[in-house]
Amino acid sequence: MYYTNKETFVLSADGCMDTERGGLESILAGNDEGAKGCCFSVAMSSDGIAVLSSDGCVAAPDGTRLPVRDYSYAELHQAAPQLTPVSQAIELARTCQGKIAITVHDQTMLRQLRMTLRYADCLDDTIIIGLGLVEAARVASANPDLHIMGELPNLPSEIDALVNAAQTTGLFGLRAEPKDLSERLVSACRQAGLFTMSRCTDDPNTLAELIRKGVNFIETRRPDITAALLPVGEAEPHGIPLRY
Repeated sequence: MYYTNKETFVLSADGCMDTERGGLESILAGNDEGAKGCCFSVAMSSDGIAVLSSDGCVAAPDGTRLPVRDYSYAELHQAAPQLTPVSQAIELARTCQGKIAITVHDQTMLRQLRMTLRYADCLDDTIIIGLGLVEAARVASANPDLHIMGELPNLPSEIDALVNAAQTTGLFGLRAEPKDLSERLVSACRQAGLFTMSRCTDDPNTLAELIRKGVNFIETRRPDITAALLPVGEAEPHGIPLRY
């Protein structure tokens, strides 16, 4: 993994550029518009197969929403032929040579994700998001080979204590709403060797502000706008170790 927390990467959100959510088209569209990675959410079927799902369900042709965890993969695929296994999404992201941010809502799927990512040689280029601070810290301590980000519910009052705890427990970094990624928080994370990530925003002024602050991963449905705001070459890897 060759990048530092002084760099900024535009990550295309699921459904970016008006594509369907939960599919491969979103990854391709983001890559075509200058994103340096992609974001997608996963859910696990009752028989343990991870698939793309933005809300834990898949849509049948008649509009019925089927909870992924309540059905086997075969049942889901029969009802929703467009269902996409996470392995296909990871392989496509690898082909695009971008970073990957995967939202998980249940840590039980991490074992399968790890195996899939390792097989695709994407483990070092993937961050896991969607876990609250306490759960993320616990998962990070038990899985040092995974890059786990803790989710901030709001701007903390004790930034130094938060950053120290995140560093001590082995978190890869912190993810928050754009408004809560203050300059002080971003700076403290950078000094501690942690990464920062913003939740999705499409507002050009907000995107420009996130870039100015030095937020590392910026999720957006408009990677074309965001990529155009980056200084030339800033999102490219520089061939130096991840942390320093």
